[in-house]
Amino acid sequence: MSKSTLNRNFQNLSDAEFETRSLHIIACMTDNPLFTDLQARLPEIKTAQEKYSIDLASSRGLGRQPVAEKNKSRVALTSLLSSLALLVMAQTEDKAELLTSGFILRKQPEWRQITAPGNLTLSAGINSGEIVSTVSRPKGADSFLHQISDTAGAEEKVWISTASTSNKHVFANLQPGKQYAVRIGAVGSKGQLAFSTIATIFAQ
Repeated sequence: MSKSTLNRNFQNLSDAEFETRSLHIIACMTDNPLFTDLQARLPEIKTAQEKYSIDLASSRGLGRQPVAEKNKSRVALTSLLSSLALLVMAQTEDKAELLTSGFILRKQPEWRQITAPGNLTLSAGINSGEIVSTVSRPKGADSFLHQISDTAGAEEKVWISTASTSNKHVFANLQPGKQYAVRIGAVGSKGQLAFSTIATIFAQ
């Protein structure tokens, strides 16, 4: 059975098309009631998008340096949008809700489950208020969603997510003496998502 996920690949878009797509995504995500937890990430994306638009306009003179700067800005914006798409998919699998994000859906001709990451270990970081998490990288893992919750004892936890290509992450600015719950999701190249078990630790 095919499954739709968000398309995080913008390589087939021209510079102008990418500009239009990025503006559309930002407009759809801004004040989107389905993704209130992701609103804090939008200012950084908006800043990157504005820089890309400025660099795109400057590059039309075809000078080597302006073109290089435009390409650099596109890579930076692409990375931010790709991470945002992962976070959107972590919050919902509903097709209608995914469409409200402004991203394009990508249908998968074949859906292959990804194995949940194992061997989750937590340790205190170098600095106070830091927790270091690591998991094994399952076969087919393209990136990871690092999630932490300060409601470790609650049955329904509120997770704060960070997308990364690394299977190791440092959670910072935590409250010393407070217990935190951590889980790591492995994300496949087709958007598959599988979470590790939940582990808890007190921040030092």
